[in-house]
Amino acid sequence: MLHTFRTNERFRSHIESALAEMARALDVGRIGQLDANSLRPIEDGLAQRAGSKPIVVLESAAGNKFVFKHCEPALAAAEEAAFALRRLGRRPAVPARAMQLEINGVPTFGLLKPYIDFCASDELDADTTTWTDEQRAVMLLEHAWEWFLDNLDTNTSQYALLGPLALPLDIDWDRAFCSGGRSELTRFAKYRPTLPNARTFLYADYVAGKIKLPLWMLSNEARRIRRLPKDAVVAILEKYARTSFEDEAERKQFVSRMLIRRRSVEHEAGTFMRSLWAERKELQMRAESLREWLHHERLMLWADWQLVLNSVLRGPIGTGARRALSAVRGLRGAPRGPADVEPGASAPTSSRSIAPESSSI
Repeated sequence: MLHTFRTNERFRSHIESALAEMARALDVGRIGQLDANSLRPIEDGLAQRAGSKPIVVLESAAGNKFVFKHCEPALAAAEEAAFALRRLGRRPAVPARAMQLEINGVPTFGLLKPYIDFCASDELDADTTTWTDEQRAVMLLEHAWEWFLDNLDTNTSQYALLGPLALPLDIDWDRAFCSGGRSELTRFAKYRPTLPNARTFLYADYVAGKIKLPLWMLSNEARRIRRLPKDAVVAILEKYARTSFEDEAERKQFVSRMLIRRRSVEHEAGTFMRSLWAERKELQMRAESLREWLHHERLMLWADWQLVLNSVLRGPIGTGARRALSAVRGLRGAPRGPADVEPGASAPTSSRSIAPESSSI
């Protein structure tokens, strides 16, 4: 037992050192101090992963590169909040700043982020047996945060593989709070039924007995989240709520749900881990009845179907569709600010909490 503890502790320290170095490399203070008037668009062929939202690559007077993603104010506020909460928990996160810029003479609202230099063709494979032990471990840490922040939009292309260990970092949190803090902690939860996320494959391979997972790291990360200082968490959540909920009562209910989520995350992680252990044991046992056999087959077929969906949606067809959608959105013009969002969209009725800056590019 002592040998196992020491081995686990060495592995944890190994991961923590790599994550700390990654956090330093992201330079969390740069976005907040940036003069928006110094930005200019560039066309230098920088590779970007295909997404559904138009992206403009910008450069500051100092030569630093940034990306500006057209998006609704509520989505920008969600990413800002996710960054602030991850930074509060001393975890790597890509700095994000909601703002309004003039692009080609058109006032455009969106999200400014530093350009992350990584190979866009490298991403996590759907076959998690090809992942390193470190990559699997970090994905467990990420899962704790993704559940707490209610972010289910975590397909394999959402992660940049960074640093010497090629550790996965979720670089897109604009779908945080997608269910208003109501999503369950389960391996079957997805943002869209047709789009598997990276955890879909990780846990499917685990319960099938193809890989091992240091699930204690998920529990440890849940404890880290539970210990986040309440007052700081409330301040971040209230800022987001002012942007995303029109009614004051809805804002308070959202913050209350998220605080319950923070308080219960360790318990939820424990329940989830026990369900995985039970499912793994069940699938590796011989079925003793037709009903058990059908249940096993259903689970395995579901996992195979996720691989089929991923191969289609992450292949040329899905990539082309996302690029086409991005082009259409770019031609139509991105939301220009809270007052210009279409009725029924998730957006604020006031721009005060976002404090958009206007700058010509």
